[in-house]
Amino acid sequence: MARRVQVSATIDGFDDEMLTAPELGHQESAQETILSDYQPQNVLKMELRWGGECRVELHLIGQQGDDGTIRIDGNAKLFEGSSEDTNDLDGEIDFTFDVPAGETVVDEQTVMNEDEGGDYADIKITVANTRAAD
Repeated sequence: MARRVQVSATIDGFDDEMLTAPELGHQESAQETILSDYQPQNVLKMELRWGGECRVELHLIGQQGDDGTIRIDGNAKLFEGSSEDTNDLDGEIDFTFDVPAGETVVDEQTVMNEDEGGDYADIKITVANTRAAD
């Protein structure tokens, strides 16, 4: 039976500056997807750019299980460099959580700059798993 997956996410970025106040960024996104064939599918991709030098990319993949549970596999990457287009990857996390049929789950993650400075992004993800109309 097909499942309706409603995903919303918020990313709050913090760009640690030595001589000035930190620069902050905020982005919200939502997407609805119908999962029906037990194959992994993109359920949300989003990006936050802020401070002229930071970027976070969030990718969420959903897969329906036999009992209607949705497994969410996530990846978040933090880039920091001379521009928001930098390819200087300074932090990355992978995470997984399950959303039982008929339930809503909130998951929170933080991706840190592991290379330099105190830059980071807090990520809050809400996933609702309901039955899709036949």
